[in-house]
Amino acid sequence: MTEASRRMVLGSCAALVAAGPAVAGAAPVVETTLGKLRGTTLHGVHSFKGVPYAAATQRFAAPSAVTPWAGLREATTHGPTAPQLRGGALPVFRYLDSQAPRSEDCLTLCLYTAGLRDGAKRPVLVWLHGGAWSTGAGTSPILDGSALAREQDVVVVAVNHRLNVFGFLQDSGLEPGAGNNGVADMVAALRWVRDNIAAFGGDPGNVTIFGQSGGAAKVSAVMTAPSAKGLFHRAIMESGSGALKLASPEDAGRAAHGLLAEFGLQPGQAARLREQPADKLLAAMAKVVAAQGGANNFRPVLDGVFFSEHPFETRAPATAAAIPLLIGSAETEITFYLANDPANRSISAEQARARVQRFLRIDAATTDRVLATYRAAMPGATPSDLLAMVGTDQNYRMGMIQAAALKTASGCAPAWLYMFTWRSPAMGGFLRTPHTAELPFVFGNTDIATDFIGHGPELPAVRSRMMALWANFARTGRPQAPDVPNWPVYDGETRPTMLLGNQASVANDPAGAQRQALAGIPRFEYAHPTTFTRD
Repeated sequence: MTEASRRMVLGSCAALVAAGPAVAGAAPVVETTLGKLRGTTLHGVHSFKGVPYAAATQRFAAPSAVTPWAGLREATTHGPTAPQLRGGALPVFRYLDSQAPRSEDCLTLCLYTAGLRDGAKRPVLVWLHGGAWSTGAGTSPILDGSALAREQDVVVVAVNHRLNVFGFLQDSGLEPGAGNNGVADMVAALRWVRDNIAAFGGDPGNVTIFGQSGGAAKVSAVMTAPSAKGLFHRAIMESGSGALKLASPEDAGRAAHGLLAEFGLQPGQAARLREQPADKLLAAMAKVVAAQGGANNFRPVLDGVFFSEHPFETRAPATAAAIPLLIGSAETEITFYLANDPANRSISAEQARARVQRFLRIDAATTDRVLATYRAAMPGATPSDLLAMVGTDQNYRMGMIQAAALKTASGCAPAWLYMFTWRSPAMGGFLRTPHTAELPFVFGNTDIATDFIGHGPELPAVRSRMMALWANFARTGRPQAPDVPNWPVYDGETRPTMLLGNQASVANDPAGAQRQALAGIPRFEYAHPTTFTRD
């Protein structure tokens, strides 16, 4: 065992010793508004899994109330994952996979807390999982909230909800607002938290919603939903892509019409899809998305019923005006996607140019101008490096900057901007700081992501720092940690950004030249997908 590995093991052991041993037979029981739940206790953390917060009693219908139960309900295993198309992750990212079975009866949550009925009012962090509105689960191993709850004395909740066609089908034959049922599920989960979290040692008056990737888009959508107002008090958006705008009614309509046509149905007949098996609906959805050039508009829609404005298009959501926002991205997000094909590590300059032009949807002259700026700012960068940075900035960083700027401009609550810069040693260093890179550190689950993070001596400090920043933001509304310098509130002039790597430091407008080169180029949207991963 290397010295670095030994230190990591000792650190993990010390945390467990401090937490105390698991007590056999000491299963915790909590009374909720719906009935009693029995969970488990391990290393000082009580967990409750598969907890129903609402019911999906009918496909394409709004979430309904759960029928209270008599006696004791076991809450020791995760609830089902929402139906979704299966995808294969690289082994290095297997920590993202959930092994729970899949079912439309998926409106459950899992909860982790270090205290029950002890009079404490712990900050509550509610996780909205990633997966671009189509895939994912709150039960992935990396999202286990035990370490975060134990070491930061917070309550962690992760929510499963309806996805893709099951959560976001908009058709005149369904009840108004049906195209946003997946978000309605999240709002129902937040209502459950409001009504029950005190019994789990949490403070219903201090709830933070947080999410990464598609989860960040979910955070922005919940911030915009009038029905969610008052149910949360802070927000964290990590690496949001397509988080600025909802689907237009026209885009959602085209997606629905395409799906209906796969079954020989006309607009207004979506209720008849309740008769179809889930796997056939998913297969038909895949055909529709492919036929529309990869545009997946089975996602929240600006319907004038559930939503009346886009999240961060021209202003920050008015319904969340008083909500502080912690927001940012990873340094090389799209290496997560480029890694699937080894050929992406050594593309030619012409390949990079063609992919950049296609992905940004710009003309040749603008492409040359953008790449010239990046080359000047990154001497010695390979074409693969340039593609990774342009794609990362356009797909993630620029949108997060726009949201931070709009939040600051609202003048009602502050925003703090970060860039995660720690670099992975995996795949010979090619990954650098890919999409999802911060998750093992935020949740403190570095021990199950060693294929990705390695065994570097810096890992315990990065882990402690990220956990403390996120937890203290939830606790106080400011991101603070013992080894982090003062983090200035974001403003549109100096653009202070916290760089979170092996150490933490503040930089004003990092990569400012690249940011300016992309100014005026439309932000990435789910409705206009293009690929940067192949020619």
